[in-house]
Amino acid sequence: MTVASDPAADVLRWHRALLHRYSALYEGQQGQGELPAELQRWLRGEEVAPERLARARAADADVRALRSVAKAWPEQGPLARWRRLLGDLALTDPERDLLVLLLGEALSPRAAAALRLLSGWADSSGIERSFVQSLLDPFEQSPETTAALLRADHRWARLGLLRGLGDAEAGRLAFVHLAPVVLAWLDSGTAGAAQGDRAVAVVRPLAPDATMHALELLRPELDEAIKQLEFGGSTTRLLVRAATAGDVQLLATGLGQRLQREVVVCDVAGALRRDPQTGESYDGGAVREALERAALLALLGDALLLVVGLSHDEGGRTLEPAPLVQTLTDLQLPVLIEDAGAGDLPSLAAGLGRQLGASALTLAFPDRGARARAWSTCLAGQSDELQTVPKLAAFPLSLAQIDELARAIGAGRHSLSNHEGLADACRERIGHRVGDVAQRVTATATWPQVVLPAPVLAVTHEIIAYAKHGEKVLNDWGFAARYHYGLGLTALFSGPPGTGKTMLAGLVARELGLDLYRVDLSRILSKYIGETEQRLGRLFEEGKRGGVALLFDEADSLFARRTEVRSSVDRYANLEVNFLLQKMEEYSGVVILTTNFADSIDEAFKRRIRFHAQFPLPGEAEREQLWLAMLPEPTPIEDDVPFELLAEAYEFSGGEIKNAVLRAAFYAAVAQSPITFELLDRAAQAECHERGRLVLRTASSLRW
Repeated sequence: MTVASDPAADVLRWHRALLHRYSALYEGQQGQGELPAELQRWLRGEEVAPERLARARAADADVRALRSVAKAWPEQGPLARWRRLLGDLALTDPERDLLVLLLGEALSPRAAAALRLLSGWADSSGIERSFVQSLLDPFEQSPETTAALLRADHRWARLGLLRGLGDAEAGRLAFVHLAPVVLAWLDSGTAGAAQGDRAVAVVRPLAPDATMHALELLRPELDEAIKQLEFGGSTTRLLVRAATAGDVQLLATGLGQRLQREVVVCDVAGALRRDPQTGESYDGGAVREALERAALLALLGDALLLVVGLSHDEGGRTLEPAPLVQTLTDLQLPVLIEDAGAGDLPSLAAGLGRQLGASALTLAFPDRGARARAWSTCLAGQSDELQTVPKLAAFPLSLAQIDELARAIGAGRHSLSNHEGLADACRERIGHRVGDVAQRVTATATWPQVVLPAPVLAVTHEIIAYAKHGEKVLNDWGFAARYHYGLGLTALFSGPPGTGKTMLAGLVARELGLDLYRVDLSRILSKYIGETEQRLGRLFEEGKRGGVALLFDEADSLFARRTEVRSSVDRYANLEVNFLLQKMEEYSGVVILTTNFADSIDEAFKRRIRFHAQFPLPGEAEREQLWLAMLPEPTPIEDDVPFELLAEAYEFSGGEIKNAVLRAAFYAAVAQSPITFELLDRAAQAECHERGRLVLRTASSLRW
C-alpha cells in the first residue's frame, strides 16, 4: 500500500479504511424502518455472509497496514507532532484508531458526512459512543477494552483530550469529539495553541547562546530539581517555595533548558481575573478548565507543567485543591507548583502539593551578598559595574528581577550611569506598598555637614558596621540560627528638637543603600479596635518585602508607656503596644525611632532597641561649625564673617541655625547683596522672637 507523505492525508486514508471495514459487514437498509440484512442475521445468531466477511477482513488488513504510518513520520519538525499524538500518546491499536476517527471527522467535511450517514445521526456534533465502539471493534474481539476507552473515567476523558463522554454517566447518549486544542497544536505547536489564552502560556527552552547568567546562580537548586525528577520518573510533582513568583518561573525555565523541553504555565490568577472587555468574572470552574487546557498542552508537547497563581486568590475567593488534584494526577509528566509569597501561612498551593504527595524545593531569597554576586554575574563586562553593584545590591530583588533588569541594561533600556533611574526601576520591581502609610524621605545633607558630639558619632559608626557585617555574623557565624528574633537593626535617637535626629537617620539609610520611609502616624492610628494592629502588621510586612528603613518620627506617641488598666480604652491601648513590641522583635530590617521625650517610651521597647544615641544641644564650638556647614558653597557671603560670635550669642539647635541661615539668605536676595554678618545676626534675632525667646545680647554687641 502506498503511504502519503502528508500526515493529514495519511490519517484520512486510515479513517476511510476504518469506515470501509465497518460498512463492508452490513448491507444498506432495504426500506423504511427495516434493519440491514446482515444485522438481522447477527440478531438471529447466524454467521455473517462469507463474501461480506471477506471484504471486511480485506479492509481490516488495510487498517493494520496504515497503523504503521505514524512510526514512519519524522521525529523532528512539524510532522513530529503527528508522530507524538498517534505514535507515543496512543499506546494501543484501539486508541490510535479512535484518534484517527475523531481527527478525520474534524479534518474533512466528507469524512464527517460519511460518519453521520453510516451512524444515522445526521445532525450530530461528534460521533455517537456506541457507533464508535462498532467502528473500533466491528468483529467484537475486545469489547471490554473498547468500552473502557470510551468511559468518562478514562485518563483521556479526564484530561479533556476526549470530550462528551461525561454525558453518558447520566444515561444519555454521548457524542464523542476531540478537544479543539489538539488541531491547533498539530497546526502550530504548543506555543501557537496557547496564543491568546490569558491563563495558559508557553516558555520555550533557551538556546545555548542565550543562557541567562542568573541560571548559573540557581545551579544547586536546578541540580536538586533534576535529581527529584530522575528519582520520581515522569510523574514527579515539585512544590517550589520562593519569596517571589519570578524565581519559580526562572527555575522552571532552567529545567526546560536542561531537559530541552518547553514549559507550559497555567496561571490560576489569570483564570480568576475579570475580563477587561466583557466584565465577566471567572470562577473555580474556569480554573479547572484552564488547568485542563494547560495539562493537555503539556501532555501533547511532552512539556513541563508549571502551575502558578495559587498563593493569591483575587477578590477573596476561596478555591479548593480537590478538583485540581485529579487532573494533575492523570498527567504523566513533571509538574511544578509555585508557592510564592505565602510566608508561613497555609496556602492553596501547599494544600495541593500535600494531596499530590509533591516533594518540596525551597528557593531561598538572596541576601545582600548573593544579590551582589548576582549583579556582578549578570552585568559581567558592563562598564561602571564595580561602582554600581553595591548600590543595586541594597534593593531586595529576586534573582529573576535582577536578571530582568540586567538584560534591560544590556539592551540599552537602562543605563548604569543613571543611578537614580536604575534605583527607580528597582523600586518598581520590588512593588512594595510602604508608601500607602509612610512618606519617603530623601537625605539631602552630606557627612561633612554633620556636626555631632563624639558619642553620637560612635553609635552611628556601630549602626553602619552592624548593617554591613550583619549577614556574616548572623548567617555565616550561626547567630541567626541560635536567636530567632530580635535580630533586626533598631536604633533610638532622642534629644531636643532640631538636633539632627531625622537628618542622621536619612544619612544612615543612604549609607546602607536603603530608602527611608517616615511613618505617617495619622494613617496608622485608628479609633476602631484592631485596625491599628492591622495597619501596623501591613506596614512591617511591606517594609520587609520592600527592604526599606522605617522611621518612626516622634515615636513617643506610638511607643508610649503601658498604663494601668482602668478601662477598656487602657486595655486596648496596651494591646496595641504589645502588638507593636512583637512586630519589632520579628522585624529583620532597619527601624529608627526619634523622640524628644525618651522617658515617655515604654521600658520594654528600650530594652529591645539595639542602639540608643542621645542628641544634646550643640555646644559653642559645635554651633560655630554648624553656622559654617549650613551655607551651601555657591552662596555669596562676605569675607571673614565671625561665626564664633553668632555661636556665642545664640544657643541654637542645628534646626534653628538652618532656619536663621535660610532667613538671612532671603534678606540678602531682597537687598541684592551677599550674606553679611549683620544679616545673619538680624535673622538670628528674628528666629528668637518667633520662638518667644528673650534676646539678652546680640552677636553684633559682642563684636564691639
